Amino acid sequence: MAIRILTLVAWLPLIAPLTLSANDDRYQIGAGDSISISVFNEPELSVRAQVAQSGLIRFPLLGDIRALDKSPRKLAEELEAALLDGYLVNPAVTVTIETYRPIYIKGAVKDAGRHEFLFDLNVEQAIAISGGLTDRASKDSWLILREGKEIKARGDTMVMPGDVISIGESVF
Repeated sequence: MAIRILTLVAWLPLIAPLTLSANDDRYQIGAGDSISISVFNEPELSVRAQVAQSGLIRFPLLGDIRALDKSPRKLAEELEAALLDGYLVNPAVTVTIETYRPIYIKGAVKDAGRHEFLFDLNVEQAIAISGGLTDRASKDSWLILREGKEIKARGDTMVMPGDVISIGESVF
């Protein structure tokens, strides 16, 4: 019995749906995210910025810093290393995502367009946020465009920041 439980635990990360929490190292900063950066005991180095399409943010003393495709922890570590190189003795940097890039819902929904990303949001809830399905909406022709890849979606498919959800129409 113990071996079966261990086997299940080993497979769980592979079969569990991908969800994010506020401090998840798997989350990669993307264009459109708003972040705050603080350096302990250095208020003049505190920054709030929206990540540009280029992936850059401007940081005091260091200039333009690439934030795109880095976890908040990785970006904090890189800033600490850069500040340690001649600027501060023992920098302690914290990077926090203040707002995540939006999701987009298009197709056969009542309020298509840009919507705020929320944690633990699935496709069915995103459809509800967009006013629900129209009368002509398909019940199973749902797709998510995520990082350039199309994913067939169901109601319980988890939504990630930046996703574009497409709801098709039924053919009568």
